[in-house]
Amino acid sequence: MRRLLTLLGLALAVAAEPARAAELPVLRIDAAREIPDEPKVRAQLRMPGHRGRIGIERRGQSSQQFPKRSYAVELRRDAPLLGMPADDDWVLYAPYNDKTLMRNVVAYATARSIGRYAARTRFVELRLDGRYRGVYVLMERLELGDDRVAGEALYEFTFPFQARSKDPSFRTPILRRPIVWEDPERGDMPPRRARALARPVRAAERALYGGGRGSDWRRRLDERSAVDFVLLHELFKNEDGFHASTYMALRGGTLHLGPVWDFDISMGNSDYGPSRRLAGWMLARRDWAERLHRDRAFRRALARRWRELRAAGLRRDVLAAVERSRRDLRGAAGRNFRRWPVLDRRIWPNPVARGSYRAEVRFLRSWLIRRIAWLDRKF
Repeated sequence: MRRLLTLLGLALAVAAEPARAAELPVLRIDAAREIPDEPKVRAQLRMPGHRGRIGIERRGQSSQQFPKRSYAVELRRDAPLLGMPADDDWVLYAPYNDKTLMRNVVAYATARSIGRYAARTRFVELRLDGRYRGVYVLMERLELGDDRVAGEALYEFTFPFQARSKDPSFRTPILRRPIVWEDPERGDMPPRRARALARPVRAAERALYGGGRGSDWRRRLDERSAVDFVLLHELFKNEDGFHASTYMALRGGTLHLGPVWDFDISMGNSDYGPSRRLAGWMLARRDWAERLHRDRAFRRALARRWRELRAAGLRRDVLAAVERSRRDLRGAAGRNFRRWPVLDRRIWPNPVARGSYRAEVRFLRSWLIRRIAWLDRKF
């Protein structure tokens, strides 16, 4: 009996202890020299479950202005990292202007929760050449593959200045927007193949802007993927939606919008454009999206899908993604902001500096609750 009471007392004592801070996986990268924008340089990677040589380069566009760099990593062979399906191409995303550290993770988790592929993610901490670099997000690079994007081609809809620094692009026939070859890359295709893969994108834009019957564009652009893609951008008010980082996949001759990508300037983290206000539509005046918004049947499909997702627990899933991230980052967030003391400073395009990590997460959660309520009223 005494032993039983002792064990019971120990169990109660353990239960009463505060939860320990989560320990994130640590990635250690040792590079031979300074990591450039391109090309990749050789380096060594050590992390739980994997070690070996890699190629690494900086990545990103506007984020290149930040001192905390994001990186593209290429392994020597396909490998499963931290439980994610095996591949050789990965991204180490550096949340810097997103002071919750979690906006991309929450957006991608939400996309997967509604049945759409989005990059799988893991929070990690990075040590580069022995120096602590803070919290990063290890994520899948967008590319064609059985465990990534399904289809015959993957394109990116982006700004002209960004297209010039990427793989050679082609332009759409009406708006003259540059479309970047993401996968396969232009250099991997003969001219005839490139022209064939560009044709469906050009046909989709002609259908959207060519007048005539409203259903014409549905033969070129998959409506179900368009509905989910637009809803995700409207839910989170992503400033880059249909401006940059807007991906499309070709499957069976039809364009499918997605996967979603790059949500650091979303969910209230913006002091410009439609995203600076919680109320209002995000995409109503954006190229391509504004033509979808004009289509009455498409608007009805948006409303139906929103109600379906709400009934299935969308609000619960979004807030659960925030809470999971908060738990994962407990402890690590403090180390990150000791390395990068930005919580009391406005970093582009923050609307304000809230002064603490807890305040940033609290604002994000409140913003999401209020945005969902706004969409409920509209739908």
